[in-house]
Amino acid sequence: RVCGVGCLVRPAGVRARRRAPAPAVADDSADLVVSNCVLNLVKPEAKAQLFADMFRVLKRGGRAVISDIVCDEDPTVKIQNDPELWSGCIAGAFREDAFLDAFARAGFHGIEVLERAETPWQVIDGIEFRSVTVRAYKGKQGPCLERNQAVFYRGPWKAVQDDDGHTYLRGERMAVCDKTYHLLIDGKGPYAGQLVPMPPRVEIPLAKAGPFSCAGRAVRSPRLTKGLDYRETTTEAAPECSPGECC
Repeated sequence: RVCGVGCLVRPAGVRARRRAPAPAVADDSADLVVSNCVLNLVKPEAKAQLFADMFRVLKRGGRAVISDIVCDEDPTVKIQNDPELWSGCIAGAFREDAFLDAFARAGFHGIEVLERAETPWQVIDGIEFRSVTVRAYKGKQGPCLERNQAVFYRGPWKAVQDDDGHTYLRGERMAVCDKTYHLLIDGKGPYAGQLVPMPPRVEIPLAKAGPFSCAGRAVRSPRLTKGLDYRETTTEAAPECSPGECC
């Protein structure tokens, strides 16, 4: 199910002459929320509620794809009080970094700028206004359980950090909880293909998993992933190696 942001806007939040009651959208009912240049028409005091409603109606694993006008500096009071600039999608524009932060504050993860116009759409009093398209996902909420899973970050950055503050060091096996592990390896999620999954040799049943400590960053010992009693010795060469050759 696809939901347009216009279905979520409350009448008091929109600067418009004609206002009709917004249709109710049930919690956890939409797979996708989309918008094209609507959020900047919402009054500043109603914007946080709009992001909260976008998050509310999405199913776990759902995503929002939002195109809007943003600016590189806060609009001046003169701009904000200009009715024509309100109707022209200028006066209510988010500052670019605040736009991304609004998704994070609402609980989204995997927030990514898909498109950002190189040339400003308009420049007013030295402030640049341009179009951006952002994609963000719902689903990082829930308990953190320990199942001895790890992920390996290939690079090229020395380290990267996710929306929950977990740091992944290049070339290290990083310990993650079961929830984060599945978020990171989901082939349809925002992190697909960016980290190498390292499941434990012996899986801990979900019903027996204890709490995982998310404090700080932790390198997972290979011995813990493989099992403390792992003592296997392999004498045969890997299939891709020919006899007598070194791999």
